[in-house]
Amino acid sequence: MKHFLIALLAVFVAFSMPALARADYPNKSIKIIVPFNPGGGGEQGARLLEKEFKETIGQPLSFIYKPGGTGLIGMVELSHQKPDGYTIGIHSYPLLILDIITGRAGYTLDSFDFISLLCLEEIYLAVSADSPIKSAEELIAQTKANPGKVNLGICEIMGPTHIPALRLKSEGVPFNHVPIDGAGKVAPALLGGQVDAAIVPSGGVSGSISKMKVLAVFAPERSTRYPDVPTMKELGYDINSITGRYIAAPKGIPADRRKLLEDTFKDILSRPEVIARYENAGTVVAWRSGDELRKMFEDYEQEGRAMVQYYQEMQKK
Repeated sequence: MKHFLIALLAVFVAFSMPALARADYPNKSIKIIVPFNPGGGGEQGARLLEKEFKETIGQPLSFIYKPGGTGLIGMVELSHQKPDGYTIGIHSYPLLILDIITGRAGYTLDSFDFISLLCLEEIYLAVSADSPIKSAEELIAQTKANPGKVNLGICEIMGPTHIPALRLKSEGVPFNHVPIDGAGKVAPALLGGQVDAAIVPSGGVSGSISKMKVLAVFAPERSTRYPDVPTMKELGYDINSITGRYIAAPKGIPADRRKLLEDTFKDILSRPEVIARYENAGTVVAWRSGDELRKMFEDYEQEGRAMVQYYQEMQKK
C-alpha cells in the first residue's frame, strides 16, 4: 500500500508540474520590445489588446521602445534577452525574413521562438486626396511616360511596401522610390508634395487615410473597405503584398510559458470586441500559432530572395 501511495503521489506531481509552473508565471510585468517609434502600427498591434492581456494573464505589458534600422535594433535586442518569458517583442511580417536574407540582421529565424500572429494589414497604392490623379491606370501611364520622374513613397527599404514597388519596377513601371521613415509620415509627405504617390499599409495609415485617395489594392481580391477600388491583378500586375504584426520571444522560452502566452493571445483575439477594435484600426485579426507563423516566414523566403537579388542588382547599376 505504501509503495502504491508513493507511486500515485509521483504521478500526481508529474501531472501537476505544468500547472504549478503556470501558477508561478507570470508574477511580474512582461516587457514587450517595440522596434519602431511610439505611435506607429508596430506599437498599435499590441496596444489594441493591452487591457485584455492584463486582465487575462494577471500582469501588464511594459512597453520598451528600441526603434531604428526598420526594426533591426529592437530585434537584435530581443534575441539577446533572457528566454524566461518575461521579455517578448512585436514586429512586422515579413520584414524579419527580408532583413535576414539581405544579411543586415544579426540573427536568424532560429534566434526566436515565435508566439502568435496577431493581425494582417492590406497594402494600398494611394495619392493625396486632392491629387488630380483619378486612377491607378492614370498614375501608371504617367509613370511610364516619365521614367524615374514620378516619386513613389515607401515606408521602408526591403519591406512589405518596398517589395511591391520593386515588383512594379521589374514589370515596367519605373517609379522613383522614395523611402519615408514610417507609415505615419506618409500623409505629410503626400500633402507636402514630397512624393506623388505612396504604397501604404492599411493599419499604419488608419489615422490619416481620409487624407488619401486609394487607387489600387495589392491583394488577390478587392478590399471590403474599398470595394470599388481595383486590385493590381485587375490592372494587369499580379502583385500581392500584406504586412502583419506578430509576437516573438528569445529562443529557449520554457514550453509551458510559451504555450500560456500563445493561448492567451488566441483567447483575446477571438473576442468580438477585440476583433472590432482591430478592424476600426485598419487591420484584420488573423491569429496563427507560433509554428504556423514560422512556416509563413519559410514559405515567403523564396519570393523574398528573388526581390532582394533584384534590388541588389539594381543598386549596382
